[in-house]
Amino acid sequence: MKHALRRFFEIILAIILLTLSLPVFLVTIVIVLVDSPGSILLKQKRVGNGGKHFRLYKLRTMKRGANGNWPMHTQVNDPRFSPVCRLIRSTCIDEIPQFWNIIKGDMTFIGPRPERPPIVEAYNERQRDILKFTPGLFGISQLVFREGVVVSEKIDVELRYYENRTIWSDIKVLLYTPLVLLSHISGKINPGKEATNHKHAWLERAILGQKAVS
Repeated sequence: MKHALRRFFEIILAIILLTLSLPVFLVTIVIVLVDSPGSILLKQKRVGNGGKHFRLYKLRTMKRGANGNWPMHTQVNDPRFSPVCRLIRSTCIDEIPQFWNIIKGDMTFIGPRPERPPIVEAYNERQRDILKFTPGLFGISQLVFREGVVVSEKIDVELRYYENRTIWSDIKVLLYTPLVLLSHISGKINPGKEATNHKHAWLERAILGQKAVS
């Protein structure tokens, strides 16, 4: 009953947010198509709860003809994205289609970021424990890491969070998310500032507390 009630409110919230964000998303689609003509949506196979495969939806922001298969994670100053699309990605507007994934039940609002099958196939036994959790649109790895992600570090942080998560820790994730987004947006619109391969260690400590040290 509790799970059904949570899913009901989750679906309602996702529908509301999808509806409210639609005008901004439509404008962003036009910007992306002018900047780099091509398909509108990116559909990628990802691995979710229990190892189940699903289609994740995103606004396509890579340049036309770019190789989206390698490297599998966005790199620092990734040349596959134009400056305009880098800015769009920093706002997470490209993630709006994932409200549909939440409505379908593939994802939830807060959870580990789903990976592609080739990456999951390389997980060791301990790392596969992350598949016990439903992947999310927001989460600690999206705050602590941004570009140039090291998979082993990402999973380590996620496991320490989701195996010990509380309502308060989820609230902290929600509170820090807009602050981190503003920081990344600021970095993208400053032409004199180059992105660096970084990890927000202070956020890891702020959210995980003593568990920030593995």
